[in-house]
Amino acid sequence: WIYARGEPVFGDVGQPMSLSGITLDIDDRKRTEMQLIIAKEEAEHANELKSAFLANMSHEIRTPLGAMIGFADLLKDPGITATERQSFANILTRNGESLSVIINDILDLSKVEAGHLNLEYTDTYPDQIGADVISLMRVKANEKDLAIEYSHGISGPDSIISDPTRIRQILLNLVGNAIKFTQFGSVTLRSFACKSALGRDALCFEVSDTGMGIAKDQQDKVFQMFVQADNSMTRRFGGTGLGLSLSRHLARAMGGDIVIAESQVGVGSKFLLTVEDQPEKRTETVSMGTRSSSVTPDLPDRALNGIKILVVDDAPDNQQLIWRYLTKQGAHVDSAENGYTGYRAALTGNFDVVLMDIQMPVMDGYSATQKLRDAGYSKPIIALTAHAMSEVRKKAFNVGYSDHLTKPINSKEMIATIVKHVRG
Repeated sequence: WIYARGEPVFGDVGQPMSLSGITLDIDDRKRTEMQLIIAKEEAEHANELKSAFLANMSHEIRTPLGAMIGFADLLKDPGITATERQSFANILTRNGESLSVIINDILDLSKVEAGHLNLEYTDTYPDQIGADVISLMRVKANEKDLAIEYSHGISGPDSIISDPTRIRQILLNLVGNAIKFTQFGSVTLRSFACKSALGRDALCFEVSDTGMGIAKDQQDKVFQMFVQADNSMTRRFGGTGLGLSLSRHLARAMGGDIVIAESQVGVGSKFLLTVEDQPEKRTETVSMGTRSSSVTPDLPDRALNGIKILVVDDAPDNQQLIWRYLTKQGAHVDSAENGYTGYRAALTGNFDVVLMDIQMPVMDGYSATQKLRDAGYSKPIIALTAHAMSEVRKKAFNVGYSDHLTKPINSKEMIATIVKHVRG
């Protein structure tokens, strides 16, 4: 690119004698302008994608929230039957769980984009994870009359060093998608030994289904952030479009990947998750990654009979909810509204266990727990908090918490944890 400008020089009688001017090399400037134009177009396209994503996200959040508010209001009607009451309660639970999944995806997305994704490398047992995933997803498969099973290859390793929590999260997403997009037939989860792209020992999980399949020209899209393969599928099946993108980020962070091994429209799909065995990254953890199953064991009625529990939480609604869960199982429950009153109550009361929130006014749970331990308090203190990040869990154990449970509260998990620490 050049820029030329000139004007004629005239003689005494007005005849043109010469041309005077400049010629400039403006190639760099033009190249910069083109780069700015391309960057502007890409930014506008990204904004369009984010706007579409946020519109879909708003729909996905408002849909279960609207159902929860509406059916909670219907439960106030004294004229409803016992059957209707049970149905409405089930709808509340189902939509609450759906909303929780969406929020967790958004939080994971923010951590990925901020580069704050923390992994905990520990013993990882494919048979345990496979059994857990199938157990958790069996109800959804049964609702659609789909066969679902897990198998472990003969050559597969009994264990590797990786992050079992994140592997389970990925597989729940892959198996959940397989069930969602399969109307008839089966969903199969299989694990076996393999090699990573770098040639290292790895563990592979294969999720196959007999569902609708993905067209060739749509297969790359399903892994893109803010993009879904087919908007009509979004309207038909719902979902945020984050699951596969987040799963691939997690897999790659663990030295592996997720690919579509094969897919044929109308026949089914096969997704392949690869995770490297990374013993050099082993981290010492105090929860997760053990042989204990994530599926909560069945507990007898009134499993907390005679146990005295202090609940420290600044939210009255949470106090009431936890009180109902615990007293129904036979526990004696007292409450405190902040860390300071909880600290005083724990020292003066003869409690078997303390459930301590983390973020509270006056004194937070970290400080209260540390002060209790410094004062020689030896009873179990269980963190019960909306903070689910691994760094929060680590800090909780470092200051003296005995265990860590996250909100929304899973009543069975909470009761099982209390029994574990009190009954041994």
